Order: sequence, then structure tokens, then C-alpha cells
Amino acid sequence: MQALPYAQRLELERREPEARRASLAGLGLVLVGAARVTQKEFPPQAFTFPPAGKPRLAGGPYFSISHSSSAVTCIVCADTDCGIDIEDRPDPAESATVAKLQRWTAIEAALKAAGLGLRAEGEVALADRLEHAVVRSQRYELQALEHVSDVIGHVAARQKLTPIIASLELDDAGTSALLERSFGLAAQID
Repeated sequence: MQALPYAQRLELERREPEARRASLAGLGLVLVGAARVTQKEFPPQAFTFPPAGKPRLAGGPYFSISHSSSAVTCIVCADTDCGIDIEDRPDPAESATVAKLQRWTAIEAALKAAGLGLRAEGEVALADRLEHAVVRSQRYELQALEHVSDVIGHVAARQKLTPIIASLELDDAGTSALLERSFGLAAQID
């Protein structure tokens, strides 16, 4: 956390430990994804957190982060703003809940792609089959995260994307080392 801007550190310190850990993991995943997309490294200090706007990576690609109680995800795009949202997948018997979560993740992904917060929820018009959303007269293509087993989610962007999905276990030693390198931290010895 020490590598982040002061205001962002204060905001993260107010969160519960699990939410703080998920947010930091999401930022680490963005640094890893940005390096893969651009073939250059970004330090944590490259993050900017505008008070009333979407976080950015100075000189870097566009990104969006989401987390549920069981997963952390991010999307990194070189040439278009994007949004992603996930929720934990309920029991398949709860079909009404699944349908509500599908709509909700589509709305939130579109809002994130548009750079808007949840207060603008009423400004999102979803297509019946959730293939696109319109936010403030801008169309955003929606794609369901169908091949991710434990979550329901959507990706949104002004153009159709071809997501490359990779899973990482955050508790895995290799992933921990990767995130530590991305944050410029010395390896921790147990």
C-alpha cells in the first residue's frame, strides 16, 4: 500500500481486511496485465485515482477491476475503455437470482466502461438479451463471462472484445511472487 498515492492508501485502510486485500490484488493484476499488453513495466505510482472519476494508469492501457467474496478480476485493454463486473455464482436452483445477477453485472460493467458510478444506474438501458447497453447515448458491447465457473459477470466496451481469460490462485506462492514484483516489493520470507 505504501507505493500508492496517500489518498488511496487512506481509502484502502478504511476497508475491511478482505476487501483491502482484494483491491490490492486487483491493482497488482492490472500491473501484470498492463505489462503483458504493452510489453513494458508500470510502477504502482503510475496509478491515478481522480476524486470523482475512474482510476487510470498514467501512460498505460485502460483497465477495470472487480471482486466478489471469492474472486478478483481485471480487464486490461490497449485501445478502448472497458468495464468488468463479477458476482459469486449462486446455486443453480436459484434461477431468479442468477437472472438478476446477470442483469446487474451487465449494468455495472457498462457503467465502469462509461467511467460512471452506481449513481448513474438509471441511465443504463440494457438490450433484452444483454448483448449491449446504452449509457448516455453511447453504445457498449456486452459479453458474458460464460467460461468462468464460480462467478457471473460481464465485460463492457465500446467495441466487441476478444477476452483472454487466465485464472490465478492468489494464495499460490508463484502468484504472490508475481504480485510482489509488480508492486516492487522485496520477496517476503516466512
